[in-house]
Amino acid sequence: MDLLDESKFLGKQLDNQGFGIFDFYEGHQTHSLASLCELPLNRRADVLLVDTQSVLDHPELQEKFRTVLNTFLGVIFFHEQQNETAQKWVQDQAGFLTKIIGEYSLPMAQLEWTMLSNQLQFLWNVLEEQKNLQKHIVKFSQELDMTLQSAETEMLKAKKIHEVLIPKRSEEIKGISFLNKYASGEGGGGEFYDLHHSGLKVYQILISSQSYLISSSLIGLLNIHKQKDFVPEMFLADAVTEIQNVNGAKKKKSEVEVVVMEIDTSHLTMKLYGWGKTEFYSYSKGKIDLGLSATQNSVASETYQLVKGEKLIVFSPGFIFNWREGRIKQELYSFLNNHHQLTQADLMMEVFLQLSLVKEMDFLTKDATVVMMEVNRHGIHQI
Repeated sequence: MDLLDESKFLGKQLDNQGFGIFDFYEGHQTHSLASLCELPLNRRADVLLVDTQSVLDHPELQEKFRTVLNTFLGVIFFHEQQNETAQKWVQDQAGFLTKIIGEYSLPMAQLEWTMLSNQLQFLWNVLEEQKNLQKHIVKFSQELDMTLQSAETEMLKAKKIHEVLIPKRSEEIKGISFLNKYASGEGGGGEFYDLHHSGLKVYQILISSQSYLISSSLIGLLNIHKQKDFVPEMFLADAVTEIQNVNGAKKKKSEVEVVVMEIDTSHLTMKLYGWGKTEFYSYSKGKIDLGLSATQNSVASETYQLVKGEKLIVFSPGFIFNWREGRIKQELYSFLNNHHQLTQADLMMEVFLQLSLVKEMDFLTKDATVVMMEVNRHGIHQI
């Protein structure tokens, strides 16, 4: 509690009424008007008790006083009963100073003193509860921050372990070889690639998200759809619903990209479903546009005819971002065109080497995934 009491008039009245026994009065500070006006203009969770005459004695400081007055939780004025000037001044100020919560003329009856002390005790109790709550919030915030930092550290460790233990995946299905590699990025969320074989169809699923929650939700959803007849349209419809549900509870929406590549191993047709910034490169045709939309609002369904001996590369949105933002000297598709003589395995190592040469930290800026496909020249396919 703070007092503005240059003549000690107010302090004496409060001491006479035994205010020294109250918790709210303990440790109070008494100011002159000049020292009060020098206080920093910060919000204060305190009540200011004012001897009105102390303000009237310094008309040159009254404007500054009004400014400082607004930094307090509330202000109560006191003056002698016969001081009509002081009464009128307070009444005039009360019309526009919303922090004035009381005005008392002294001397006053014991009942009024009791009510005043009850009022101040109540305000003090509320303020103490708020201060304790604030302490708990600060402590909780610090603990939460430490937990999040620890979780982020563990997540980065997990990414590094994942990158080391599963650097490449190689598989051949029905005369088509698949080779993919993943590299970890620092950002939230991440990329996930899966290869699913069902009958004559091979499905490649690429998920890219800024949110760990969305990524994990979509991976769980994918596992459910893989346990039955996998239908890309049904998976994507459920994925869109899941993304909307998660994003609906967030102020900042997370970007999500989902691409399903369906390959018919009998007829060598590849059909695309989904949306995103995934890019495709053919050894024979260079960069190819398969009509994939960049936004969720338009789900693509394009068909591409593979041929025997064809080599096709799929670059995830994260890989494209890292290559372009990493300011690698050579443009990606010019680089690929100049390295056709390399085997797929060697080319895979080379493109990721280029990324590692420009990264500044242990990880890339974003997760990166590359998938290489090659159709066996001697495979049995219906063209």
